[in-house]
Amino acid sequence: MNPAQGGWVIMLSLIVAMILMVLRLPEFMPDLGLLRPQWLLMVVFFWVVETPHRLGLVVAWLLGLLTDVLLAHPLGLNAFILAGTTWVGWVFYERLRMYSVFQQCAVLFVIVLLAEACELFALSLMGRVGLSWELLTTPAVSMFVWPFLYVLLTRLRIAARVA
Repeated sequence: MNPAQGGWVIMLSLIVAMILMVLRLPEFMPDLGLLRPQWLLMVVFFWVVETPHRLGLVVAWLLGLLTDVLLAHPLGLNAFILAGTTWVGWVFYERLRMYSVFQQCAVLFVIVLLAEACELFALSLMGRVGLSWELLTTPAVSMFVWPFLYVLLTRLRIAARVA
């Protein structure tokens, strides 16, 4: 990523998304951890759809490996999920750009739901978690946060002239 062409904005937004993923909630709100959206997946999805030539599979894979280390997940799990999201964004970016923000919310709901299902499957094989209705909370929260994140990142992209 070329810093002169706004690469620093992309990297900064990815770093902030990773920080938001590991940010701990106060002790008096332990149940709100279920309402945490998939920040990194949404930011990667935005940059892949808006500037598909700027974010590659290798970067997504490395971000996923770093996320696995940060969240103490099996190595390669989030790397697989982020690389898959990047691939879907690459294949359908022309179509996804034409969708309204609310149609993108529906697409993002499905992508995050599949990501959560993959994560749940891998963690259940290890005996860490079981199946529950909590599987739907993260995709729903991500879907509701997406319009605000989309507007924020779009304004940031225009202000920094990311091409």
